[in-house]
Amino acid sequence: MACRDPDLQARATFAADRVAIEVKVGTATTTVFISGELDLATMPFVSEQLRLVLETRPERLVLDLSRTDFIDCGSARMIVATGRSLPAGRLPVIRHPSPGVRRLLELTGLDANCEIEG
Repeated sequence: MACRDPDLQARATFAADRVAIEVKVGTATTTVFISGELDLATMPFVSEQLRLVLETRPERLVLDLSRTDFIDCGSARMIVATGRSLPAGRLPVIRHPSPGVRRLLELTGLDANCEIEG
């Protein structure tokens, strides 16, 4: 289905040029590799991709941020909020966050709502 709203299509293309998402689905773990910048401009695109991933009902969700250059508070909240769609007692795993991303999670207290690896 083609997008009929040229402004919406332009925003989606702009976001896709600034952030890339790759998903690897395993038997028990789904890993989402996010590269680029996570901010107000890319948040709708990333949110939609995560929504599609969560529709598969993964038992464990790993978000690999090793290639994420920047993240703002809103995007960090959005990523951590994926835990609400996981099975009871499961938290999203943030893998290999940069020092800046790790610091943002700690300063905002969002690190209490996820597991941090690496």
